[in-house]
Amino acid sequence: MTTLLHNERFVLVSVFAALTLVSLWLQFVLLKPAQKTEEVALTHDPDYYVENFTATGIDPGGIKYVLEAERLVHYPDDGSSLLDNPHVIQYEAEQPPRHIYSKSGWLSGDGKDILLTGEVRVIQGKGDESAGGITTTRKLKLRLKD
Repeated sequence: MTTLLHNERFVLVSVFAALTLVSLWLQFVLLKPAQKTEEVALTHDPDYYVENFTATGIDPGGIKYVLEAERLVHYPDDGSSLLDNPHVIQYEAEQPPRHIYSKSGWLSGDGKDILLTGEVRVIQGKGDESAGGITTTRKLKLRLKD
């Protein structure tokens, strides 16, 4: 009878140990929660707007340009921005500033290229018909100097 009781305890302990191991295995292997990976879908939707935007390009020699716009709309997928009524002022040594106006513009993600569109006016010098004067076009691409 003691052998039978001993065998029953052994079976009971073995079953309990097996259930414990299966339970732990299920908890850590099979029932492991899936890791949440948030995929940010980069669409061409704006992430922010700036009203009365102004950026100034400066190097050791001084101010190289000033970029102003009534509104800047930034797109995170490529870093580009749209500009409403941009105004660019370019400065060169011993030259009067050059003013460039347009209805709209696009600024590249690296901030180095601007495409101005819609009634682009370039005013060089005093802005009259003398040397430099006013030039108009439908599109103008600028590379901003570093």
